[in-house]
Amino acid sequence: MKEAIAAGHDLTADTALQILKDGGNAFDAAIAAYLVSFVAEPCMASAGGGAFAQVMTADGTIKVFDFFCQTPIVKRNVDELQFYPIDVDFGEAIETFHIGRGACAVPGAIAGVYAMHKNLGSMPMKDLVEPAILAAKNGVIINDFQHFDLVLLEKIFRESEKGKELFFKDDKVLQVGDTLKMPAMADFLDYMSREGEAAFYQGEVAEKIVRDFKDNGGQLSLDDFKNYEVVIRDPLQFNYNGKSIYTNPAPSTGGSIIALLLNFIDATPADQHPWDFGHMNQVRKMLEKFTTVGTKPASIASQLAKFNIFDKYNLHETNRRGSTSHFNIVDRKGNAVALTTTIGEGCGHFVEGTDIHMNNMLGEAALLPNGFHSWEENVRLSSMMSPTLVLDEHNRLETVLGSGGASRIPTMIAQVLHYLIDYKMELNEAIAAPRMHMEHGKLDVEGGFKNQFNQKNFPYEINHWKGSSLFFGGVHTLNRRKNEWLAVGDQRRDGVAR
Repeated sequence: MKEAIAAGHDLTADTALQILKDGGNAFDAAIAAYLVSFVAEPCMASAGGGAFAQVMTADGTIKVFDFFCQTPIVKRNVDELQFYPIDVDFGEAIETFHIGRGACAVPGAIAGVYAMHKNLGSMPMKDLVEPAILAAKNGVIINDFQHFDLVLLEKIFRESEKGKELFFKDDKVLQVGDTLKMPAMADFLDYMSREGEAAFYQGEVAEKIVRDFKDNGGQLSLDDFKNYEVVIRDPLQFNYNGKSIYTNPAPSTGGSIIALLLNFIDATPADQHPWDFGHMNQVRKMLEKFTTVGTKPASIASQLAKFNIFDKYNLHETNRRGSTSHFNIVDRKGNAVALTTTIGEGCGHFVEGTDIHMNNMLGEAALLPNGFHSWEENVRLSSMMSPTLVLDEHNRLETVLGSGGASRIPTMIAQVLHYLIDYKMELNEAIAAPRMHMEHGKLDVEGGFKNQFNQKNFPYEINHWKGSSLFFGGVHTLNRRKNEWLAVGDQRRDGVAR
């Protein structure tokens, strides 16, 4: 079988493909692609953020590398923090995020890169870092989707001189066709390729961050950096209509919600076309039942227990928002990676001399249902991110997928799996098929359904979208039919395939 890649940017995908051509495995390709995404997808990926990677080796071993963000060991007094709200205009709604150094948790991105390399890599790290160094030095052309994200986050990037230097020209955000260069990032990556992960967690970079944060309302300490560890977990696994599904386990909640959603799907007549009103009603019932459960971890755990799956997990609160990207890679030997990453919206602060934008995960309201600053010290944060693998009836890898989309991530993944497994749709059709999402008493319905609900037959607020939208995720997916891999990048987020 040939290799296959689905990603959120041309350069991310091309980098992975080149590493495979150079003899690297899927894990080498994932490391190189992830590092390149710091430059190619800067609104979603950064050395100052975190990620989850679900991996499957050629011998069938499946693990989840959790290198998401960690809360600080010591909580600083609230009145000492640089922590403040900023409004982001999404067109149809204005949302408030909290940024500043006090909103930053301990990043895991660089530790994750080195953990994957130590356990699964086959090429020298210096060769895997080189594409990102070249991209940062020579520049990346801004495409439509990256420009859109820059416009959304313009206020945050304006909060620092470095943000304005990197992402603005003539006091306007970089336009489509402009070139983004990150020369200090190139220098940092070159230094890291020689010094290893200690270059970020124990050396000059960590010391810069800690000094700056101490003086300017941040909470990160040298102990936070020195003690950060990647956690390699067993995936959350469940069966669905003859398939074995592996996804992100606790303390993250997205995988558990996927399990709930698929278990709630009612049987749909085989002669019913998936885009008609009847099918829409089936999915609506699935989402409606889920919203009656609520998103409290205890409620999710109790519902999972009814299916006798995963009740052993102690679920924590969820992170429901963030700027997120995803990619998948399979190689000729049968190795596979699904990786999802985020920096939240970024805290507006860049590390001196590195071009690294730090995360704002402690400023995510939905992650902290008991209020800001209510987080427990020194724990791994939860997330909706859900890199997912599906094995067929013969225990062979069949589907690799994941998505951006904040709180919508598990809903979007579940619907694509529903289309692929229950309706046996072709991959491109399953990705293009319309989706919906129900949250906070409102049903968002993507354009493309044959019929529409109205308030007479549906007791909730309904928002009908005119067409497809990035609101409904970016479910980049690989799917094997017989012995050939197919790859589709979700066009809602300018996804690409190789």
